[in-house]
Amino acid sequence: MKVNVRTIVRLGAHLPPGRQGNRVELDVASDATPADILLRLGLSRDRNYLVKVNGRIVPQPRHGLARLRDNDELTILPKPKYG
Repeated sequence: MKVNVRTIVRLGAHLPPGRQGNRVELDVASDATPADILLRLGLSRDRNYLVKVNGRIVPQPRHGLARLRDNDELTILPKPKYG
C-alpha cells in the first residue's frame, strides 16, 4: 500500500530518493504503523516527534499501534519545546 509522508525542511534529509521537496510517497506493508515509518526514515524513537495521520495527532504511545491505511498522509514534525 502507499502512504504519503510529509516533513518540515530540516527533517526532509531523512526522506528517501524520489522525494519532492518535503514529501514522498512510500510503499509500505499493509500492517505499517507510524513507528515503522519513523524507523524506516532513520528517525530515532528516543526523540519525540509530533506525528499526524490525515491531520489528526497520533499520541506517541500509539505510534507503534496505529495502523496506517492506503493513501494516508503521515506528517512528521519535531515536537515543540515550551518553556
